[in-house]
Amino acid sequence: MNSYILTVTCPDQSGIIAAITNCIASNKGNILNLAQHTATDIGMFFCRIVFVAQEGFSESDFHKEFGKVGEHFSMKWHIFNRSIKKRVAILVSKTSHCLYELLLKHADGELDCEIPVIISNHSDLAHIATSFHIPFFQVDTAKGKEEYEKDLEEILRQYNIEMVVLARYMQVLSADFCSRWNNRVINIHHGFLPAFKGAKPYHQAWQKGVKIIGATGHFATADLDQGPIIFQDVIRVADTCSVEEFTRMGKDVERRVLYESVRRYLSHSIFFYSGRTFIIE
Repeated sequence: MNSYILTVTCPDQSGIIAAITNCIASNKGNILNLAQHTATDIGMFFCRIVFVAQEGFSESDFHKEFGKVGEHFSMKWHIFNRSIKKRVAILVSKTSHCLYELLLKHADGELDCEIPVIISNHSDLAHIATSFHIPFFQVDTAKGKEEYEKDLEEILRQYNIEMVVLARYMQVLSADFCSRWNNRVINIHHGFLPAFKGAKPYHQAWQKGVKIIGATGHFATADLDQGPIIFQDVIRVADTCSVEEFTRMGKDVERRVLYESVRRYLSHSIFFYSGRTFIIE
C-alpha cells in the first residue's frame, strides 16, 4: 500500500480537523499519524498527517475532493507520495565530517531520499564520493560567482536535483541563486545563531568564556546566516577546554544538527509562516 503525507496551513477555525479526517476516510485513506498545532498568537493552524491508501484509493480523486476542503478553509496544502524520493545534492568544500554524517545516515536508511551527486569547489573530498559510488563534480569559483553558479545549476539540472544541502560549503551563494532555490537549500552554521556570526565562531566563543557551544541548521537566503531556522542544538563546555577541544566537540553538534535539519525537510515536517518556521512532527 502506498503511504502519503498531507500538510495543511490555514487560518485557525472550527471544524478543520474533522473536515480533513473525513475527507481522507471517505477517499479510502487510513490515518496512521496526525500532528497539529495552532499558533494562537498569530491565529494559524498547522497540520501534518500520514495515511495509507487502502483498496479503492485514487490520488487524482483525492486531489479533487480535498481541493474543495482546502478552498473552504483557505488552506495551503500539499500531498506527498512517500514512494517518490527527493533528489538531494550535497555541496562541500574541504571539511568532511558533515558529508560523512549524511552519507552514513543515508546508507543506513535514515534519510529518505536519493543522493545522486556531490559538488565541491575543491577536489579534497572526491575520494569520499568515490567510496560511496556517487558522482563528484568540482566547480571553478575563480570564474566569478555568476559564471560558476551557472555551472553549478547546470549540474543540478542534469541530475534533476530538488534540494541542496550545504555540508560546510564555504562559499556564499548569490541572492539570485537563493531566490531561485528559495526554501530548498539547507545550510549548517557552526555556531548557535544569532551569536558569534562570521569567521571562527568557536574561537570567538572561547574568547568570551561561553559555557555552551552550538550549531544551527537553517535555510540559505540572501541575508547571510539569517535564513529561517530548522534545528539547533548545544553542548556544555568547561572553562578548561582548549579551542581545539571546542572545535572537536562542535563538530559533533554540527553533524547532529545538519542531519536533523535534513531529516525534518525530507519528512515534510517544516511549515513556513511570515519568514519563520514551525516544526510539526
